Amino acid sequence: MERRLLVLMAETPVHAGGSESIGAVDLPIQREAGTTLPVIWGQSLKGALRQAVRDAADGPDEEALFGSRPPNSEPGDDEPESEDGERSLKRGSVAVGDAQLLLFPVASLRECFAWLTSPLLLGRLARKAALLGVTDTQRLDVRPADARATGTQAWTGKQVFGPFSATVDPAPSAAPLGATLAMLGPDFAFTRAKLATDVVLVSDGSMTAAARMATDIVARVQLEPDAKTVKHGPFYSEHLPAETVLAAVLTSADGNHLEALATFLNGRALQLGGDETIGKGVLWCRVLDAAETAAALAAEPAAAAARPTGSTATATPAAAKPGVASPAAMPRSRS
Repeated sequence: MERRLLVLMAETPVHAGGSESIGAVDLPIQREAGTTLPVIWGQSLKGALRQAVRDAADGPDEEALFGSRPPNSEPGDDEPESEDGERSLKRGSVAVGDAQLLLFPVASLRECFAWLTSPLLLGRLARKAALLGVTDTQRLDVRPADARATGTQAWTGKQVFGPFSATVDPAPSAAPLGATLAMLGPDFAFTRAKLATDVVLVSDGSMTAAARMATDIVARVQLEPDAKTVKHGPFYSEHLPAETVLAAVLTSADGNHLEALATFLNGRALQLGGDETIGKGVLWCRVLDAAETAAALAAEPAAAAARPTGSTATATPAAAKPGVASPAAMPRSRS
């Protein structure tokens, strides 16, 4: 078997719908039963990949990769019916795993937002790397001390992350970890530079709480076509926020098929999930083989954090920027 690591970064909010409503949310996203962490199930991801291949003029062979189209679709010239009227279905060579959460963006009082990750999420990434044959994953074995968070020197002190606050301790392991996560992500210079410096490691409990409380909840209504009055609603749908990063494993017994799919997807924007007509569900794809994954796990922090030429952004701490106060220096409200 050959495998590739598929890394997805949300360009827009993404709604991969779950099976039933939860509380006030009528249309929740897919979540793992055991951890409640967001996930994109393999069947949803496979369907989006199949559609992307089908829609592309230069795409690889859809049937060879993903098998015959579903039985309820009309038979095509390449899918003839048998004498008894039954279709002859073919199995595809590529297996698509669940896209599990790797980095979750939350609002912060410095640098606009930070990505949160946790030991569980990094451990899963290490296991995915092991499936590719990459054994040196020591860089991913990082744990925050007690109830505190871990980040680079710039995030030292008490910080606000979405719905909660945390005290961040600087750690020598933070910069190498950020470099790896930056090199795994899509090939955009500014995004990689931010990933290299603005990832904060929190406990698994804090990660679960943030991923449950800091998703996008959107209220929508359906209007009467003529009167433009409310016909149905309001109803509430949940989305993974833009900048969310997930990872999945693609597997195939045919290396040529897997390489063709990897070449097709690498650097491509993928459409996935509901609400496509209102601008949701766009994810950037990055596909890595074993050598590229190993290189990311050995990436140098300075190279990953390099800002693009001509960028106005700098690595200057927030307190030193004109007109920007660090969280510790911000005035406290009086009760």
